[in-house]
Amino acid sequence: MLRTLALVASLFPALSFAIVPEARGPLPGTRRAVNTGPGDQTDPHVSGPLVAYTNEARGTSEIRYHDLRTGTDAAIPNNGAFDFVSDVSGNTVVFTRVSTASAIYTFQVGAESSPVEVAPEPGSSRRAAVIGGRTVAWQDFGYTGNTLQPEIAAYDLDRHILTRLTTDGLQDRTPAVSPDGRTVVWAKCDAQGLSCDIWEARWTGSGFATQALTGAEGEESQPDTNGQVVVYASTRMVDGVMERDIYWKPVGGGAEQRLELAGTDSNPSISGSLVAFERRAPDRGDFDIYLHDMETQALYALTQGPENENLTDLSMEPDGTVRVVWTAAESGDFNVHSFTFRLPDAPQCVPPTKEGRLPIDVCVDPQGWPLLTSTRVVRSTGNPNGVSLDFKGSGVGVLCVDNGHEAPRATSGRVWLNEHEKVNPSHFKDDDALIAVGVVMDGENGTNTLTATISGNPGSAYRIRMYGAPPVCEESEPAPVAPVFPPVEAVSSMTFVPEGRNVGPGPGGCSSTGGGSLALVGMMVLALGLARPRRAVVIARKELRRGGRAL
Repeated sequence: MLRTLALVASLFPALSFAIVPEARGPLPGTRRAVNTGPGDQTDPHVSGPLVAYTNEARGTSEIRYHDLRTGTDAAIPNNGAFDFVSDVSGNTVVFTRVSTASAIYTFQVGAESSPVEVAPEPGSSRRAAVIGGRTVAWQDFGYTGNTLQPEIAAYDLDRHILTRLTTDGLQDRTPAVSPDGRTVVWAKCDAQGLSCDIWEARWTGSGFATQALTGAEGEESQPDTNGQVVVYASTRMVDGVMERDIYWKPVGGGAEQRLELAGTDSNPSISGSLVAFERRAPDRGDFDIYLHDMETQALYALTQGPENENLTDLSMEPDGTVRVVWTAAESGDFNVHSFTFRLPDAPQCVPPTKEGRLPIDVCVDPQGWPLLTSTRVVRSTGNPNGVSLDFKGSGVGVLCVDNGHEAPRATSGRVWLNEHEKVNPSHFKDDDALIAVGVVMDGENGTNTLTATISGNPGSAYRIRMYGAPPVCEESEPAPVAPVFPPVEAVSSMTFVPEGRNVGPGPGGCSSTGGGSLALVGMMVLALGLARPRRAVVIARKELRRGGRAL
């Protein structure tokens, strides 16, 4: 079996796999208009509480900065020059200034100083400056002298070293820099601006090493990076339909993931585990700002107004404060808005209880069970299609297979968790829309590998969801002597044999597998009810539960 799994996985290790997010309700927070004054305010960027944006009015253009905590808003002095397209990291703002040349400038907010040109060069032709940490990158047209062949340059503000990152004469554009300044990403296109791919340059300690992250899969653009992951938009054929979606890969390369949403998605920005992007849903004629949490697979709609919102950016601070900014088209002008919030707290530990849940109950109504990962497997033609992905989690979990999710049902499939087969072709019955399986996640260092294949009619599909058990609190008092759970025979006639090592309680008052002896016993009893796959059509759920009562 392991040899078969290795062979199957080797057939599709480089394929993209789709992440199916879980839509959540509105986020509580503070909405604020950054600037709705005369003229156009566009292209905002945010770092902590500081927002930098372009303000155009009466034929002039300046860079302004705004403190979201105090409401202070001021312009960077430009002495009549034309300033536009800014970025910000900490208190440092970078932007393009056009006067006798097109140059890159920095400005220190809070310091009584004037803007300073970066790596001055007479007659320079530079634009699209971005900053991360102490690294500034931009498009440079001076290397080739051709406005259709920009190159990417990077400058170290501390060491005053200028590095040319590209030397190919192609169209290198839309750079972005990681917060630590060690990774630069950009889009590389041919002379016609087509066949675009995402490239990266990583600091090695002695210089930058460059490589391509994407190939001929589609048309990629608008990359951003948090230093661990590179996000980008890509237009490509998906299941026979041309779509524009949000994708990401690890820095350095690896498995590609796609955010599976109907409609058009573009211009992603990333900070921490959060990705903000523009989205036009199929039932709407305008773009709204959405937020996806890579850790919880949650999806939030931040705007739902009648106007277009775009050019979004976000900043997530260590204390969990998140600030998102964007441009809104309003009454014939463009204005800048912001939203400040904190993500919902992690689920609190729950007290030990004799009441448990069947796998089918978790799949139908997860309640407090966190979603660890979700993906969709689609059948095309030829050999069986499949995906292989890693996710974090340990202890007891529930694997849900939604057969026929937004597509015809698959007639056959297999799902493995850490090389243990959990779902096989016998579970794919004609009348089964939902397969629910109890599992124990025993991956190395909390990293689990989920592998799945699908065969059958082209266009069929199923979705996989993996939920982890909510943490259980430690008891402050000794457990009661009286039995706290029914005999095993009253719960299930099966025998549960854990696969892999036992997982003990973690540090502190909560554990992913239980806290204290009572909680551990409770989770073991829960696992008894999770050991065997349960198949169900949702409308027949009550019939499924008739054969044995929940823990």
